[in-house]
Amino acid sequence: MSARTAGKSQRLAFLLPDLDGGGVQKNTLTIARGMAALGFDIDLLLCSETGALLSQVPEHFNIIGLQQDRQWAARCKAFTAGNTYWSALLQPVLLAPKPSKTLRYLPALSEYLRTAQPVALLSAIVHLNIEAVLAKAMSGASTRIIVTQSHQFSTWHGLSGEWRRRHIRNLARKAYLAADGIIAVSQGVATDLVEYLDLPDERVEAIYNPVVTPELLEGRALPVNHPWFGEGELPVILSVGRLGRQKDFATLVRAFAQVREHFPSRLLIVGEACDSSKNERRRRALLALAEELGVGDYLNFQGFVHNPYAYMANAAVFVLSSHYEGFGNVLAEALACGCSVVSSDCPSGPSEILQDGAYGKLVPVGDSAAMAEAICECLRTPAQRERQYQRSREFALAPISERYMHSLLGT
Repeated sequence: MSARTAGKSQRLAFLLPDLDGGGVQKNTLTIARGMAALGFDIDLLLCSETGALLSQVPEHFNIIGLQQDRQWAARCKAFTAGNTYWSALLQPVLLAPKPSKTLRYLPALSEYLRTAQPVALLSAIVHLNIEAVLAKAMSGASTRIIVTQSHQFSTWHGLSGEWRRRHIRNLARKAYLAADGIIAVSQGVATDLVEYLDLPDERVEAIYNPVVTPELLEGRALPVNHPWFGEGELPVILSVGRLGRQKDFATLVRAFAQVREHFPSRLLIVGEACDSSKNERRRRALLALAEELGVGDYLNFQGFVHNPYAYMANAAVFVLSSHYEGFGNVLAEALACGCSVVSSDCPSGPSEILQDGAYGKLVPVGDSAAMAEAICECLRTPAQRERQYQRSREFALAPISERYMHSLLGT
């Protein structure tokens, strides 16, 4: 079934804070493309019409920039959502010193649902998930609200000292129970959500991210615009991700220093933090660590790139060093590019993607020695490209789009 086979066009909405290069934004845009291919009209709702992915939005998507309201007005609107939410809203929203930045867009989101009445709306960030449910309650719309959990809620909740996040658990539970569908990006995330928010198991559906797209298959065959990938150059150890605490690049740098004792090689990190000042500070800290360990000349930061797949296809080893991942898109992408993979065995996606180490090496979180040993093993052994390709087909866009369609439509 699709919008076309139903005999008429149906409109779906996708809610994001912006279109920066993050995994949530990238994945949501991919799902929206999949729905468009099935014949649905797409509204892309953005709190900020900015970001590196803006240029990749298909022309036939309807981009709607939500207008922000005053913070006090947004809090008042949230208060009107109904008796069900009043007590839960008190600490994380109504009395929070710094409410969610996206709360200002709640009135505009409610008005959009009231007037546009899309068949379904999908959101994928905790605060936006809650605000989407509140907006529906305020608007009286019949739109199905589907919330997506992209990381383990318990880890996300426990790692922050922010007032609003510390007190958000009860509100999140109420909002998720009120949603028309809950999607987790891995079985580990689904289990954590059920246990931590005390949700009925049957309410949460695990659907892997659709990372293997036509763009990936095309991009992996293109040349790499980086001098380290020329003929006769040292093997490149690659990692892709934002510069931040979650990715734990410090452990990777320490592991790389140990690898260099046995294998002449280079380390390339692709990606950057959302905040430019934080990005520069974190880059300097990692470079200082590399200099201290004697490998500063062999570490390079590429920043955000639109086509990381060519890098993956030409790297000797791809490494994910994260403290936690909901799914770990880059691991599935690296498999699709035929690259050998090493990953921290963090909760919760990597072990599922790599099938407990059958398709890549899993090492304990934060263990630089184990990571270095696994990287060295990969450098000694050629990549099994065809086997990697075969596994990556489990994360292809077309079949996963069908599952998202059924969830969005409630069929």
